[in-house]
Formats: sequence, structure tokens, C-alpha cells
Amino acid sequence: MEMIQVANTTDIKEDTLHSVRAGKEKLLLTRVDGKLCAFENRCPHLGLPLEKGNIAQGVITCPWHNSSFDVQTGENMDWCTGVAGKPMPGWTRKLIAMGKKPRPLSLREVKEEGGAVFVRAEG
Repeated sequence: MEMIQVANTTDIKEDTLHSVRAGKEKLLLTRVDGKLCAFENRCPHLGLPLEKGNIAQGVITCPWHNSSFDVQTGENMDWCTGVAGKPMPGWTRKLIAMGKKPRPLSLREVKEEGGAVFVRAEG
């Protein structure tokens, strides 16, 4: 799969989500300590969009069920801790997760070249 130009380097800011389309995929771009990161705009829990999620210090929190992920590694940091941004008691986590096990974000290869941002899309 070839690299696809999706943005200009100046479009991507630190701890800010930038939504792009690469082929058939919807992706999010951001910077963490100046490093460019790209990942699928879908929470691994139910596939709902992450673009309205909160991002801070390289961690994105899903706006739907509060799962959080490291955007550099994809690692799941916390799984289904709330609903619509509201924290819920620990005993409800299994109910909110609906039997789904914690999974990482789906990352994409990304690079900057000549003032442009390129990603390798999977679809």
C-alpha cells in the first residue's frame, strides 16, 4: 500500500485532533512532543468515532465509554470506565464493555516530507 498525502505539516498541532480521509479510511492525526501520530478514527470497543474525544499528553479518551489509549503506541490505558464522558462505578465496567476485552488503537504509518503529511492507509 502506498503512502497517501492527507494534510500539510502546519495543519497538525500538539494535543489537537485533525481528522483526515486516506482512501476509504477515516484517520486522526496529532502530535506528541512534536512527533506525528496517526490512528484510525474508531474506538476499538464499538467502532464509534474518536474525533470528539479528549486528547492530552499523548492520551486520547473515547467520548462514548471513556476508554483511553496512548496515541504513540496504541496501548489501551483504561477500558470502558464511563458513559458519555461521565465516570461510572467500577462494578459497571463489565456491563459497559459488553463482554469485549481491552484492545489497542489501530495505528498507521505516518511521515512528513516537503511540508506534507503522508499516511499508509489499510483500506
